[in-house]
Amino acid sequence: MEILNQFSRLFVLDIRNTMGLLFWGNFTLAILVFTFRYALSTKYSKPHLLIFGWSKILLSFAWLAFFLRNDTVTYDAIKFCIPNTLVFTGYYLESVAMLMMVEGTKKKAFRTQLGLFVLTLLSFYLAVWLKAPSNIRVSLASVNIFLLLIIPTLRFLTETRSSLFKKILGFNYIILLLALVFRIVYPLFKTSTSLYSVDATQKIIFLIVFVMMTISGVGYLLLLQEEKEIQIKKLLDDKDRFFSIIAHDLRGPFNGIIGLSELLLENDHELDTKETNEFIQMIHQSSKNAFSLLDNLLTWARSQTGNLEFRPQKIEVSTIIDKTIHLLTNIAKNKNITIQSEIAPHQYVIADKDMLETVFRNLISNAVKFTENNGTIVLSMKKENDQIIFSVQDNGIGIAPEKITKLFAINQRNNSLGTNNETGTGLGLMLCKDFVEKHGGKIWVQSQVGEGSTFMFSIPDKD
Repeated sequence: MEILNQFSRLFVLDIRNTMGLLFWGNFTLAILVFTFRYALSTKYSKPHLLIFGWSKILLSFAWLAFFLRNDTVTYDAIKFCIPNTLVFTGYYLESVAMLMMVEGTKKKAFRTQLGLFVLTLLSFYLAVWLKAPSNIRVSLASVNIFLLLIIPTLRFLTETRSSLFKKILGFNYIILLLALVFRIVYPLFKTSTSLYSVDATQKIIFLIVFVMMTISGVGYLLLLQEEKEIQIKKLLDDKDRFFSIIAHDLRGPFNGIIGLSELLLENDHELDTKETNEFIQMIHQSSKNAFSLLDNLLTWARSQTGNLEFRPQKIEVSTIIDKTIHLLTNIAKNKNITIQSEIAPHQYVIADKDMLETVFRNLISNAVKFTENNGTIVLSMKKENDQIIFSVQDNGIGIAPEKITKLFAINQRNNSLGTNNETGTGLGLMLCKDFVEKHGGKIWVQSQVGEGSTFMFSIPDKD
């Protein structure tokens, strides 16, 4: 204990002044966060920064309330509840901002976090109502903050493909959690401990909280900047791929149209009606290929630049399916392929109508492309937990395992020929992935070579 007392002399601030530091630290971080949000944020980071900024504002007012409390003897429930409510709310918002930074976080995780927050408030209010002694309240408050931060911290450390910087930030929170664990246990064995005691251990714990708070706040901004730079790099790579598609793949159909039309003009007097009709059909098919590719390119470009507005509404799935099947009837008839829908009428989903149509149109046309003549395509849907899962199944040629991982990546070329030598770029699948993810879902495929493929995607069930 003597060594601890000697060590504590390095920290000349008392507990109350340390709380003043915590106020100024959180308040300064809040200003930095909102300045960053105003000047440097992206559409992706704005909601994160808003929530994180409000967490720092609430924490700054909480520490101010602790600092201004003069009477530490009288049992005053209001003075106990107000600052601690601000503390719990601030750390809850910080935990939500952390979860938003973790890729693939589901709504269930946010609901769990909300449940923990409500539990922390109720448990502390109960302790105040029962007039629990100071050391019990201190220990309980530390338990509650620990519960609010533990899940996001573990998600930071265990996230797949987590950056080194994110892991470092996660370890910073680990140190904070260890300090909280000590602050949970220590007051239970020192019953005289109060919030403003001159105990050396208390002083060190609060200074650790201050240091970790500063590192986590600045680190959070740096992490968002890192994410922004990664997004910019991805956009630049996507732009290069986009122009590559325009330069290479869009040229093919137009070359076909120009070449065939020139042959038709030059040999018009030598061709009979049947031969002329064949040339017209080939020109027509090349025109449709060019239009389909151009339509996907323009839609994808609007999506990437944020000009494609997301408008979810309640829609009947069967109307979307029937319209898409009717649209693709001719190309299916050319190969005598049957498109069946097992989706019953009066099945509803909350989705963007145009985006959902685009997803189904691309998946079904893709299935037609890789299905042999006289094949079958089956559409179905099912509800699983809180998700609606759609599937487009064909009995076509299937996909090799090494190609599956490249299907939805724009930096990979997926221009395999169909069963009738139909061409394509794979851009339609990238568009499907983008639109499904805008709904909060995911898309994947199951396939075996020679037996067919099943493309599936999910969107949240909000009914």
